[in-house]
Amino acid sequence: MTDVDSRREFMTTWHSSPRPPIEAWSLRRKANLMACGSSTDRVPPFRPFDLLSAPNQQLVLLENADHRIGVESVCGAQASFRRHVDFDTLYFQFAGSTMVETEYGAYDITPGQVLFIPEGISHRSSGTADSLRWFLFANEPFTEFMSESEYTGESEFRVIRHGGPSWKIAAGSEKAPRSGIVHEHMICWDHRAEDVTVIRRDYEDVVSASSTHISEKHSGIKKLRVFDIFKSIAGQKNGIPPIFRSPHLECKTYNITGEQFAFHRALRSEEVRIQFRGDAQDMSEIENTLVHPGEVTVIPRGIAHSVVTEPANSPLFLRLNFYSNLRWQYPVDLSQHAYNSTFETQTTVHHEASWRIESGLVVPQPATK
Repeated sequence: MTDVDSRREFMTTWHSSPRPPIEAWSLRRKANLMACGSSTDRVPPFRPFDLLSAPNQQLVLLENADHRIGVESVCGAQASFRRHVDFDTLYFQFAGSTMVETEYGAYDITPGQVLFIPEGISHRSSGTADSLRWFLFANEPFTEFMSESEYTGESEFRVIRHGGPSWKIAAGSEKAPRSGIVHEHMICWDHRAEDVTVIRRDYEDVVSASSTHISEKHSGIKKLRVFDIFKSIAGQKNGIPPIFRSPHLECKTYNITGEQFAFHRALRSEEVRIQFRGDAQDMSEIENTLVHPGEVTVIPRGIAHSVVTEPANSPLFLRLNFYSNLRWQYPVDLSQHAYNSTFETQTTVHHEASWRIESGLVVPQPATK
């Protein structure tokens, strides 16, 4: 085989495996790794936010015994607080912005930011009319986290939706009341749809009422700009650590330029890939798919896959991935798109990472008027 024809492939296990994480390196013809087969495990590519047919709708798209992953619109102020009693919560803001009031204080999240809320912490969200976010509920708590100390730069994103709905914030729900009596829904992992527990509280007894320390104010919330932590281009022979990790789940981000250095075959995990910025060709043994911001592909376990940016020299690629060592089920029809949206991701760099400057991979800035 020539270098043009061949590609490396590496096979990995899950992080808790007693053996080394890489089981084998293989050399195969690239043609035998791209759209060369079919599978009943295939999940068609989909546009998650086009599955939302109304404002303030929440949809679980992937689920298993340990976690539920989905998307939601947060159009205006939520009417009540939610206490996720026995599961962790993760929000990834995709478009618009959201203010989340919690027992540890209030936090604003904008595109490209993740907010982690530990189990048992009450919270309520208020979003702009275009607020769209991913949510993840994890029954087994997260145990490993990256922190703000690992930032290498500072970027700000604005995500504009084209071809979607023109949702408006309903009159009276522009702002949530910040005094008086509020209602809190307690939600347990195994609650059924008909299970309802509602508690009446004074607002002052909820927001900023808690701390991880008995006598000092310390927050248990973790907020991260997840695309400001890169130290180099991912996918170039160096593995990248997860942003968050639990026994059954990992969250990672990628910033590949060109083609990933090898195809990856995950033996004990599945992968959902959320395109945030830039275009790419997702390659796998099942199919090849050109993806744009806001689009998603899923890789079942055992399927070799890789990615190449479009164009090959583009520095724009940004992606967030979730990995699970438990199989996902898909409770909604992922083909029932209510809209045909595209997303434009604009970037403002307030502080460019030194490694990007040294590599000549500076991202073009929006034109100023």
